Amino acid sequence: MLPYMPQNLSANQGDGNILVRWDGVLGAAGYVVQRSTDGVNFASLATLGIVTSYVDVLPGNGQLFFYQVAATNLSGTSPYSVSASMVAAPTSEMSLMELRLRAQQTADRVNSPFVTTSEWNSFINLAMDELYDLLVTSYEDLFSSSTVTITTNGTIMNYPLPDGCTNYFGGTFGGVSGTPAPAMYKLAGVDLGVNTSNNAWVTINRFDFIDRNRYVYPNSNSTIYGVFNMRYRLIGNSINMIPTPSGGQVIRLWYSPKLATLLNDTDVTTIGYSGWLRYPIVRAAKYALDKEEGSDTSKLDGELAFLKTRIEQSSQNRDAGQPDTISETRKDNSYGGTSWGDGSRGGW
Repeated sequence: MLPYMPQNLSANQGDGNILVRWDGVLGAAGYVVQRSTDGVNFASLATLGIVTSYVDVLPGNGQLFFYQVAATNLSGTSPYSVSASMVAAPTSEMSLMELRLRAQQTADRVNSPFVTTSEWNSFINLAMDELYDLLVTSYEDLFSSSTVTITTNGTIMNYPLPDGCTNYFGGTFGGVSGTPAPAMYKLAGVDLGVNTSNNAWVTINRFDFIDRNRYVYPNSNSTIYGVFNMRYRLIGNSINMIPTPSGGQVIRLWYSPKLATLLNDTDVTTIGYSGWLRYPIVRAAKYALDKEEGSDTSKLDGELAFLKTRIEQSSQNRDAGQPDTISETRKDNSYGGTSWGDGSRGGW
């Protein structure tokens, strides 16, 4: 007698692999797993014994795969199961498809028609933006590796911020070719080149309205200790230099770029840190349950508060390569120190 068709096939991703699971079939002597890239044309992937799972190792990140399973015994092969699909993603990352599934599971709304797929995707992107803002705020300089430079012309004090499409081509203001610099999300710092070769920079501080009358010409005075009479502030989508910079000065912006929007099921996150994606999963689940007006979300609220606290705590000890309890500038001669004065100032 042929075995029955396997039921409840599921697929989940992790570390670039895809795990396929199904319910065991009574009387089955083994199983056949097939894979497809279009959901129509399947090819055999593995022939297994009496097991109920299979790991497809590194099938290809960012690609959608379909799976189906059949049970076998001495009488033959059962019909193949209803297929399940999933996108493989790198370590610590997830595809939009996986995030949506996990959010639906967290909300206990898998296959529920109350929240559409489009709404789930919208909730997930909102939640991803919240996570990104939390990370950038907690870690301060996280993701702030992007830079652009502005060469002033002596007449303009407002310069547009990089928007990813219309300005700062190639990372330089006024450029007309190349790939636009990433759109700016949060500014990390502003530097001023102190010579024409731009091999030395000093930091420009934010505008202080109380000291506004100090920011006057001449505006090019600077030393290795900082720029005294130039400041900046953000106004809408532009950066405002106070006072108007002299021509030929080079200003460098350090910033965190905007987070890419997940549009397709095969789009993969770029956060890059293990465990943090639980936050947008829970947040999206709460968005969905809030739509139902009356659903109890107290447990989700508690988990969100815990995850937020955990992220903030982890930001305080992220750099294990340079412990803050030991410093070369504080040594005591009684402990073998030989620097920083006579050792009378304490320290380690």
